[in-house]
Amino acid sequence: MVANRRAPVHEVKGTLDAIEECYRRGWTDGLPVVPPTVDRVTEMLDYVGLAPDHVLGEVPVRRRALTAEQAAANAVMAGCLPAYFPVVLSTMEVLFQYDPNCIHEVSAATNSPGILILVNGPIRSRIGLNCTDNLLSPGNRANTTIGRAVRLILINVFEQRPGILDRGCMGSLTKHGVCFGEDEERSPWPPFHVSQGFKEENSTVTVATIQNPETLGNRYGLTSESVMDATAESMASHGLAHYFAHGTPWFWVVGHWHAEMLGRQGWDRPRIQQYVWERAWRTRAHLKRLGAITGEITAEDDGTRVFAAPSPKDIFIVKAGGDSGIYSELMMNYFGVLATTVPIREP
Repeated sequence: MVANRRAPVHEVKGTLDAIEECYRRGWTDGLPVVPPTVDRVTEMLDYVGLAPDHVLGEVPVRRRALTAEQAAANAVMAGCLPAYFPVVLSTMEVLFQYDPNCIHEVSAATNSPGILILVNGPIRSRIGLNCTDNLLSPGNRANTTIGRAVRLILINVFEQRPGILDRGCMGSLTKHGVCFGEDEERSPWPPFHVSQGFKEENSTVTVATIQNPETLGNRYGLTSESVMDATAESMASHGLAHYFAHGTPWFWVVGHWHAEMLGRQGWDRPRIQQYVWERAWRTRAHLKRLGAITGEITAEDDGTRVFAAPSPKDIFIVKAGGDSGIYSELMMNYFGVLATTVPIREP
């Protein structure tokens, strides 16, 4: 798929010239990048012990392969430190293992999905990953650059450029990268990766394609039921054009004070999942009236429930966010890459 697996070296006079050269060659996401010098790329590769021409995976539909050197160069350009690189590699590992052609689909899909990168375990503190205040905002180097590195790989290696192979109709802020850690230390429940079968001392990454997040602003409910009812209502109406056909999973990133209430009032993860799942639905007739399902309304449609999630366990509950307000976030796991958790291989 790749005749020459080593990247060419370009001579540039100074740092500013190098940044402009990256722009000229179309290697950026619109923001300036760190020039991927030989020394910086070598340092990134040495940290994980990979040879430059080591092939990480191939995308058959694109007839392209990703080498360790290419991944390292894009991680450098994104602003990653070498300690972040294992998270980038594990994220790409999920994409290749789940379905390599989905790497193309992630950008080619017209509904503009992004990639969620959820990190659990000890690596969060080692790399300074933000798990609390403003965790979905710019401002933290690890969160921002890890997500950006994956996006740059899609652009520079697989030519997923807007208007060419990136066919998103409206686009999405999630394409900048949605990388964050779970606030395990203040969670009333076991860490998310433990619920997926890993040990607490394991460091993992969960990868999924997602639609734009929706803020859940239930600030006045005094019971856990009020919070869960509001969440079910949002889930049932969010992204109607997709969930009815595919029954996709969901991520409920439970904010600090919502989690505190749920935990204090005795709600564990399985009970919450069951409660919300039972209430997150619309009738088939309602969806047909909205144009979310085609066809004439039948007598049976008014009594037929269409659930937002395939099952209770497909509502993934993650505790994260700051304690400055009473909010949570809801993200639909678009069917391109269903949520997959793998261990992060650190040197």
